[in-house]
Amino acid sequence: MTEESSFRGQITLDGPSGTGKSSVARDVARKLGAAYLDTGAMYRAATVAALDAGVSLEDKVAVTRAVSEATIRVGTNARRELVTVDGVDVRERIRGAEVTRAVSPVSAVPAVRRLLVARQRELVAEADAVVVEGRDIGTVVLPEATLKIYLTAAPEVRAQRRAGQLGVTAPEKIAALAADLRRRDEHDSRRADSPLRPADDAVVVDSTDLTRAAVVDRIVDLARSAVGAGERS
Repeated sequence: MTEESSFRGQITLDGPSGTGKSSVARDVARKLGAAYLDTGAMYRAATVAALDAGVSLEDKVAVTRAVSEATIRVGTNARRELVTVDGVDVRERIRGAEVTRAVSPVSAVPAVRRLLVARQRELVAEADAVVVEGRDIGTVVLPEATLKIYLTAAPEVRAQRRAGQLGVTAPEKIAALAADLRRRDEHDSRRADSPLRPADDAVVVDSTDLTRAAVVDRIVDLARSAVGAGERS
């Protein structure tokens, strides 16, 4: 058994959009032989359910009903992505502009968060080792996690990375992405239920000047030692 694969426990990876959380978390899970859970994909799938139900996103009761009545599945295999809503593959759709615009108001509904957090904890309980990424994992979902990481980066860098993922090259579109990221950060940081913030005992990793590989190696090293709580990296 390799040193990496001997890891047992939970790693939480929180932070704002565009920091590369999904790619980093998936790579860390692969290196550690751990399960991987993208909670952001779960909230985006819930947003698909609300949009398809045709409800007003301002109607919290209707949004909650739409989400609770949908069958949402998010896989935990770091090598094979699975996101379905009522049996339909929505992996591509959840990354589109329609869902991106709507995910913040849907994910801010307390009853929706309670539904999905319960499901997230069920999936985590099924794994001996797991990397969970999102926005409130270390603070709300898994407050007793083995290792907590808060991944951040400058908004301009995050916009460039998101543009690269989407194949966007026009400067005005990249600027619009940066503005969208700032708006979502502000919305998620100010929401009353589970606001976006680092856990008190999280290791803050600023990836502005780091490659993805360097960030992954940093987190794997921390997982190996399972120390470093409260440091800033």
